Amino acid sequence: MSLDLASGFLYNKTMKTKNVLSVSSSGDQFRQRLVTQSRELFFRYGFSRVSMDELAEDLGISKATIYRYFPDKESLLREVLKEVRGAMLSQLEELQSKAELSCREKLMNFFTSLGQTMSLINRELLKDIRFKLPDVWQEIEAFRREKIFPIFCQMVLEGVKKGEIRSDLDARLFLEIFYFLAQEFVNPDWLVKNDYAPSQLLDSIMRILFFGIFLEKDKAAGGKNGRHEKNKKRKGHKDEKK
Repeated sequence: MSLDLASGFLYNKTMKTKNVLSVSSSGDQFRQRLVTQSRELFFRYGFSRVSMDELAEDLGISKATIYRYFPDKESLLREVLKEVRGAMLSQLEELQSKAELSCREKLMNFFTSLGQTMSLINRELLKDIRFKLPDVWQEIEAFRREKIFPIFCQMVLEGVKKGEIRSDLDARLFLEIFYFLAQEFVNPDWLVKNDYAPSQLLDSIMRILFFGIFLEKDKAAGGKNGRHEKNKKRKGHKDEKK
């Protein structure tokens, strides 16, 4: 299959059998495969650039067959996103339950998992959902607020309780700051204007919040001054021994 983004899908007829779905499989199996292959197209090209006709041709089935399972393209996208959200939530809940991991390890894995999922979604799809499917966008926002953010909160508060995160940290304020940043920056408006991939942006926010912008004191002092301070400490240590 070849694709011309300016004019839509252009198919090489000799390749049509590549993604053909077997209608002879059970209804549930066929529906699952339909969702899986639709996800690949939506995530790669966005919502607007994939029509039901093109989707049917790519899958090697009739459009009527798709309509037996989904009444329209939006309902198919909703099912795709529902699956993705379910898989993400299961993964993060399992991560949270691992008592053997430190708070730092959990948080790093938390953002790695989110970043891996977001790296699969192109900006065109986010833009389509934000501006053309506001109800679907609201579902995504509700999922982040009601499911994902609470897991992040639990990890941070657990770190404070275990002494892995500064006890003088206003955890509630920190969590509110993080949520605000995620809401403001991980959205199509900002991403389109600034040419960031969603996963890149999330990683940058995480690194700034958790590791700050300053170098360690010795490194910041650098060069001669840094070495001078170290030499003074060594000399003082030798004098004490004498």
